[in-house]
Order: sequence, then C-alpha cells, then structure tokens
Amino acid sequence: MCNISTKYMKLSKPLTLIVALISLFVNAAGQSVIKGTVKDQKNNPIAGASIAIKDSYDGATSDSSGKFSFKSFEKGDQLVVVSFVGYKTIEQLVRMDAAPIIIDAILRQEVTELTAVVLSAGTFEASDRKRAAAVLDPIDIVTTASANGDITGALKTLPGAQQVGESEGLYVRGGTAAETKTFIDGTLVNNFFFSSVPNIAQFGRFSPFIFKGTVFSTGGYSALYGQALSSALILESIDLPDQSSANLGISIIGLSAGYQQLAKNKKSSWGGSYSYTNLAPAFAVIKQNQDFSTIPSYHNADANFRIKTSKTGILKYYGYFSSNKLAFTAESIDSVGYLENLH
Repeated sequence: MCNISTKYMKLSKPLTLIVALISLFVNAAGQSVIKGTVKDQKNNPIAGASIAIKDSYDGATSDSSGKFSFKSFEKGDQLVVVSFVGYKTIEQLVRMDAAPIIIDAILRQEVTELTAVVLSAGTFEASDRKRAAAVLDPIDIVTTASANGDITGALKTLPGAQQVGESEGLYVRGGTAAETKTFIDGTLVNNFFFSSVPNIAQFGRFSPFIFKGTVFSTGGYSALYGQALSSALILESIDLPDQSSANLGISIIGLSAGYQQLAKNKKSSWGGSYSYTNLAPAFAVIKQNQDFSTIPSYHNADANFRIKTSKTGILKYYGYFSSNKLAFTAESIDSVGYLENLH
C-alpha cells in the first residue's frame, strides 16, 4: 500500500508541471502586449499619460520616464487612445496579435483660446439700459403674489429687501426706509407714497404701467444716486405709447378710466386717467384691527404729454393729483381697556 502511494505521488508532480505549462502557454497565446513611450514635441517624457484600448478596460499609465506596458485579450483591429491634460488626444489603430505592439506617441500641446471676459464694477447709469437690467416689468409687478399691484410691494419679495408691514417704504436689510431713494427718469421723488398713517403701511402713488423698467439696486449705483445710502429704486417712464388706447375698469371697491392719444406721425402723445377707490365694501367683509371712523377713500388723477424732439431727445411731462381720506381710533396704551386686551 505504501509503495503504490509513493509511486502515485511521483507521477503527479510531472502531471502538475505539464498542466501548469500548458495553462501558461494558453494564457500567453491569448494575450497581446502593448508597450511604448509617451513624449512631447521637445522629446521630454510625459508622466501620468493615459493609454487605453478604446471601449475596453485594458490600459495603463506612463511612468516618470514616459514608458508604459500592459496586456490585453482583445482581438482584431483596435484603437489605442493616448491622452493627457493640456495635450491633444491621439488614436492609433493596431492589430492585436501575439507579437508585442510598440507605440511611441508624441503629444502636441493643445492651445485653448479663452473668450474675452469684461469685468465691470457694480455701477450703472439710468440711461444705460444695457448695463442696468430691468428687474421687474409692469406685468411682473401686478402678478407678484402679495404685492397688490404696488411697485415696492413686489420689490419687497426680492432678496436683500425687508418686509415691514407697519410702515411704508422700501427697506433694505441693514438700513432704514429713508436710506432708499426713488428716482423717476433720473429725478429724485420725495413723496413716492401716500400720506403716512400710524402703524399702517401705505402704497405707492404711481401705477407700474407708466414705467417701462424698474431697476432695484441694493449695492452699486452711480454717483448720480449718491443721496441713497442703502439702495436706489430707479424707474424709467415709457417714451411713447405703441398706439392710441382707452381703458375702463370697474370693481366692487372702485372704478377707473384712462385715455392715451398717439399722434399720426408717432412723434408725440398725450393722455390722462382717473380712479376712485372706496374700501367700505371690503371692510364690511374683512374685519379690520383698526376701528375706522372714516373708511379709506382715494381720488387719483394724472395727465401727461410727450414730444419727441429728435432721434435721441424727448420732452416728457407727467402731472399727478391725489386726495385720500381716512380716520380711525386707537386706544391709548395708558387706558385700562388697552391693558386688559393685552392680557
């Protein structure tokens, strides 16, 4: 029994060696070797270049002397791709066979032309609309939720502006309403809002539809608006209407009417509008915190004419009249009833 085992062991060693040699021969016969160097136009070696067979996982990276070598089981004609950052990628067609494939790649630097970049400080002129993009147009203003068709009401929804419900004005974070100045066609407007009422924010006097652009800057603005400390609200009125038009509006709280006449030569126009608002129907439905003894009512009227004096010049006139009445009673903080309501 021992002799048979010993003979079997002696026979198994040559068989194992033969199987290993056959396997090695088969593997070697099925693989192709791709090697070579990667250099630049000045014959300097490129380290870290990528060499790979296209659409496969076979590849290598060049060493510090630019040399590389790898094996692949791919067959037939294959594309070897050589690439490196800052150099043009090259592709070389090779036939995969048992013989080593030598690739000596010369990479050329890729010249990339950058597009010219113009740097501009954060300033703009009222007359330079190319540099001062309109933040909101009239349709944007009247369709902004919670703005109620008010210019500043819509701007309060923008980043950098502060919502303040008890006082009119345009507040920029870090400043007061007095630090924001409003300009119409480059002219400072000192009384942009309706008359102040304690603890009730008032709307702006002007309709957004008389302006072609509303620009709100919380940062850079030109020296023309140096009176503004926090920001500048720059409004540009419409030059000439596109056509003659009339409008009539009726709602449960008021009515309005307007007319604009454009001359046949389209070099001048005139027009006017009137509106009346009474909030009594609204207050009858919506309970108010204030005890109004006189329900708010407003009469607004405006007139305008425009004359184009030259290709680049225009004369504009805009007149505005408003009258509003309201009254309410507020309990004194020293009264007993006020203190009881707080509790």
